[in-house]
Amino acid sequence: LSRPATAPAPLRGRAARAASGVPVVGGRRAIVSIIASAPAPRSVPSVRPERAAVPRGERVAMSAASSAAPAGAGDTGETAAIVNVIKAIFGAGGFALPWAFAQGGTVLVTACLLSSYWFAIKALEMLVQSQETLIAAGKATQAEVQTYAGLTQKAIGPAGDVICRVLNVITCFGITVGYMIFVADTCISMLPAEQAVTYTTAKMLTYNLPVWVSLAWQRSIAGVNLISLFGTTTVALSMAWVMISALRNPLQLAAIPLADVSQFSGFFGTVAFLFFIHFTLFSVQEGMPEKKYFLSAANKAFLISMAISLVFGLVGAVGYGQGVSSVVVTMLTGVAGLVVKGLLACNLWSTFPLMARSSLLICENVVSPKKEAPLPVSLAVRTGFVSLAAYLACNVPNFGAVLGLVGGVCCCAMSVFMPPIILYKSKELCGTPAAGKEKGMIGFVALTGFVCMILSVVL
Repeated sequence: LSRPATAPAPLRGRAARAASGVPVVGGRRAIVSIIASAPAPRSVPSVRPERAAVPRGERVAMSAASSAAPAGAGDTGETAAIVNVIKAIFGAGGFALPWAFAQGGTVLVTACLLSSYWFAIKALEMLVQSQETLIAAGKATQAEVQTYAGLTQKAIGPAGDVICRVLNVITCFGITVGYMIFVADTCISMLPAEQAVTYTTAKMLTYNLPVWVSLAWQRSIAGVNLISLFGTTTVALSMAWVMISALRNPLQLAAIPLADVSQFSGFFGTVAFLFFIHFTLFSVQEGMPEKKYFLSAANKAFLISMAISLVFGLVGAVGYGQGVSSVVVTMLTGVAGLVVKGLLACNLWSTFPLMARSSLLICENVVSPKKEAPLPVSLAVRTGFVSLAAYLACNVPNFGAVLGLVGGVCCCAMSVFMPPIILYKSKELCGTPAAGKEKGMIGFVALTGFVCMILSVVL
């Protein structure tokens, strides 16, 4: 896979060259590795200059995440970008939305969705403004700020690179734990009732562990196009069938609270896990022939996704009631439900190697900083990563609890707290410090992100 060529034009300036694209893989969680600032390869033969400047793990992830098809003449790329952002948002985390509504309440979670949309767009505007500010002042080239890690490093300095590496590993590790719980619970629900009662999440995860380890050993990401199609199809079919099944049940609207602030970490983390995805959107922006339409495309995609989330979450919560599972697909029954569960589990298994790739490369670089990790070292690091994730997965109460921490802390940090900091430092670096209303908005968004992170931990 090759990294799409970047154009030297500013983001809202003249049209950029069309980039070759590879579809987004199975929802945003398979492309979270785009934030990585993974170690550069030790020897890269016949690499074009603009590619050589991008670290190995990040370059591969960018190519895997970039899903814009080659644009025709006169095509702005906005339509493709809208589709790609929606695909990036919805993944396994979306199946916790009914649980989030049942926990936090219909009114409170709806308000959370609306406010998250506003903060998501505002933070994205700040990231784009940071890119433009650094480029216009000659402090960075387009290619240098075309990734989250690159922008953070240019704005904040070496500390930015460290922040990205740490958050990348923590986020991918948390997602791995969530994947394991999701698949284990789904597998249990596929068993006959008399056998299912004999299994716990930990027991099923133990049986699944060899599969996860073998997938972690996978160092090639061949077949990304096929995985993308498979992932998108299974998620869409699963969400549709969940709503159909929920509507067949007696509606239990009275059983769902209007608001329960004490469940903040659960419902906010789920919403944040879906919508605070800014670190994955740089590849979508890069793949657009005319980048000035990026914010417009993202805004439309977030609006559509918010509407889908609202409908899916409410229908699932009202249809299944207060006892809805945090992995709502486990409540499906019948042959169709069995097929949906199997496809979704296979989807998560197939996307796991790509999702975890950058964090595994970063861990390998810590163990072997001066050279590429030898095969035995690489396999040992990957085995340790998966084994530790499995241990934690066996001791976490449910999938929603994982989303609460990963979404409420890590995703919120990268997508709400960091963007205003990046903009503030970018303008300061360029000699045009923020002032007045702009400075107030920067402080407001950053403070909101920080408070949400704290509440996700303490509540």
